Amino acid sequence: MHLFKPNTIIIKISLLFLCLNSYTFSYSQDIITKINGEKIKAKVELIEKDEIKYKRYNHLDGPSYIMEKNNINKIVFENGIIKSFGNDISDIDIKIEETKELIINTINKHGFERNSFKEKYKASFEGDYLKLIVLDKKGIAKSKEGILYDFSNVYKFHNVSERSDKKAFVNVWVSMLADKASNTWQKHKLIMRVDGIPEAYSILKALKQYNKLLLTKN
Repeated sequence: MHLFKPNTIIIKISLLFLCLNSYTFSYSQDIITKINGEKIKAKVELIEKDEIKYKRYNHLDGPSYIMEKNNINKIVFENGIIKSFGNDISDIDIKIEETKELIINTINKHGFERNSFKEKYKASFEGDYLKLIVLDKKGIAKSKEGILYDFSNVYKFHNVSERSDKKAFVNVWVSMLADKASNTWQKHKLIMRVDGIPEAYSILKALKQYNKLLLTKN
């Protein structure tokens, strides 16, 4: 005859209850996967046209956070439903080339060095790197080398800084090639003076789109 020990039964029931609770806890959360692969455990509160609002799952009583949709790859909701945000890119290479052309045309028409409207930027690309050359008031390049920027490695996009109807600034923290010989890149704040507020927003939007495309490609 086998005798059941009460303490053993209680321990087994407690462990079973703990396992069930752990499973429920781990599943009842939304998972936001960013373009760069980072995953955030969250509770999504609101999805709007260009951004989402969420709370961090380990701090539901804390503040709400805002994230732009162009930084998100997908969201896996607690009920298992998956919402993807990057599936509208059918041919990544074509999209990249179209965006490059838009960036070149817009910067070459409206982009200037930060300190003056007398020195324009001339934009081009070396591979996927954005190259900016400063032109003097006669349209002559001050340096043939220019500066290369890697928009697959953006630290932060700032909002457009509006100064007047005919002046605004685009500010982006991005990797810049500091030394070509050693292939050394460093964090740099690109500040671009733009001769119009709508044009500044167009440049910023194109750069954000280009960043998203490069991250999706890689």
